[in-house]
Amino acid sequence: MGNGFYTASDVPSTTIDGQDINDIWAEFQATINLRNAERLALASLFTFKTAESSDMVAQSGDVGEFEEASEFGIPKALHSAPETLRMGFPLRWFDRATRYTRDFIREATADQVSSVHAQALEADNKLVFKGVLNALLSKPNGTNEDGQTVFRLWNGDGNVPPTHGGDTFDGGHTHYLTTNSADVDGTDLKDLINHVTHHGYGTEAGDRLIILVNPQEADTVRALRVADVAPFDFISSESAPAYLTQDTLVGQRPPASYEGLTVIGGFGQAWIVEDYLVPKGYVIALSTGGANASRNPLAFREHKRNEYKGLRQIQGPNDAYPLAESYYSRGFGIGARHRGAAAVMQVTVSTTYTPPTL
Repeated sequence: MGNGFYTASDVPSTTIDGQDINDIWAEFQATINLRNAERLALASLFTFKTAESSDMVAQSGDVGEFEEASEFGIPKALHSAPETLRMGFPLRWFDRATRYTRDFIREATADQVSSVHAQALEADNKLVFKGVLNALLSKPNGTNEDGQTVFRLWNGDGNVPPTHGGDTFDGGHTHYLTTNSADVDGTDLKDLINHVTHHGYGTEAGDRLIILVNPQEADTVRALRVADVAPFDFISSESAPAYLTQDTLVGQRPPASYEGLTVIGGFGQAWIVEDYLVPKGYVIALSTGGANASRNPLAFREHKRNEYKGLRQIQGPNDAYPLAESYYSRGFGIGARHRGAAAVMQVTVSTTYTPPTL
């Protein structure tokens, strides 16, 4: 290696256990392509893909009704209610590099090289997960590179949510709530659910209500019972350990998982999903219409050009040995698309919501 550049003679053609270096590179590209095809469960279920910097999106609301016909009357035409907002979506770029010295490649096994790649995939998982959580948990609106407002959930910013089912709202309406106590209880969860359903989300065919909790809050949620004045009983999912009870279950148990998410049980019409990456002290209720559904609460923006979408591994300066130095790159941004399709509650004695540091 001279003047900072690798040459073919500097680098072994195989790892110490005999695997061809170029084959490892090809395998890395294949795993990245597979990951991008599968996408992340959270990003897929709670977002809608877009390449636009902004879009006009109806924030649910009531649809028109039929009128009684008259012999000579002309019926009113159905029309889209002007209950729309121009929603802005951000786009930011993130990257990390891998650099293997000649000595490392000479002594490394294929598993050691692959372990670094696995770390990059896991780091990308966390990056997107945190992007989703930040879009849900951060209260203030922002702006994107085109000056369009990147909205959060309904946050009392003066915009009035559409009327739905007889419920009316004002410009101070917010989906950033607090428990006003040291623990979350059944009434809190019911309040979260209501904040989603009273805008018309989670109630239509194909909608699924999900409540995300950290294991800390999950332990409390598991103990919720109607006998203890909770609005509903917590019902363990099919993944729960076997146990004895004198109670009789009416209805079906929730499944063990939902589209890659671990379901620990159900509460009312919502399924409870437990994940360590959900910040302690926060509970999130969301409605999903399935992967990439247009009614999902968030928009997941990527670049318009396909070659810049998803996680990419870009080869370094030496074409003959791309693994020596390469760059993992991801460009994306997440903003609210349907502001009423999710709600957040902080577990605190305070009446003022404070977002977590992610």
